[in-house]
Amino acid sequence: MGGGVFQRVHNRGLRNLQRRLHNLYHSGYLDRPPQQNISALAKRHIVYSLGEKGAEFLYADGEERVEKLRQVKLNRETSFPYIAHSLMISQFRATLTLALREHSTHPNIERWIQGYELKDALTLRGQSPELVPDSFFTIEREDGRWNFFLEADRSTMTLDRFVSKLKIYWKWWKEEKYKDHLNVSRFRVLTITASEERKKNLLRVAKNADPRKQGSGMFLFLSETGYSLEKTDTLLAPVWLSPKDETKHSLLE
Repeated sequence: MGGGVFQRVHNRGLRNLQRRLHNLYHSGYLDRPPQQNISALAKRHIVYSLGEKGAEFLYADGEERVEKLRQVKLNRETSFPYIAHSLMISQFRATLTLALREHSTHPNIERWIQGYELKDALTLRGQSPELVPDSFFTIEREDGRWNFFLEADRSTMTLDRFVSKLKIYWKWWKEEKYKDHLNVSRFRVLTITASEERKKNLLRVAKNADPRKQGSGMFLFLSETGYSLEKTDTLLAPVWLSPKDETKHSLLE
């Protein structure tokens, strides 16, 4: 995650935050994926990830610590596209967190799962899931709970492969596959895209995800060009589009 995102979410002074991140990095608690130094990304962000000392400090359980240390090693070998993809997810999460914080009904993210933790949560009877979403989260307020899977699309996947993923989500929804295991019976699938053009293309092919090929309101799409840390309220506004119709939807409806 970039320092600017930390600053907005935790409302700390930039210099103080930079000093703390600098100290944690040089002490070994945080790491900086070296690949960012040879890409355009380094000009806009300094990306931090968990370091070895940080993993040892946070995870006391031996088996879990070994897994986290393995992830630390993998992070050092991460390619630029994966870093950009991870930033896309963290940017969305930070923007959503601020939007909920500023909303009049004060909803909150009750849980957020991604990565290996999400894969484990979706594993049933020892069988790996058919797909691992970029994240799963639940928004909660007094009048209800909303469950979402998130797909951060950077235009690297073919349209056919994308439709195949949506068909799996449809199957999960129809069969209520994770009703008991994850306490989820109904959910929506959010797809954020890197451009408006990509959003339009995905909306078009998403009509083929349900058996009737009419488009399902379960799938919602938004380009990341339409929201930012400076325009946080956008995420909760009726700006999301589904392949079912041309009506604009909000997340908490």
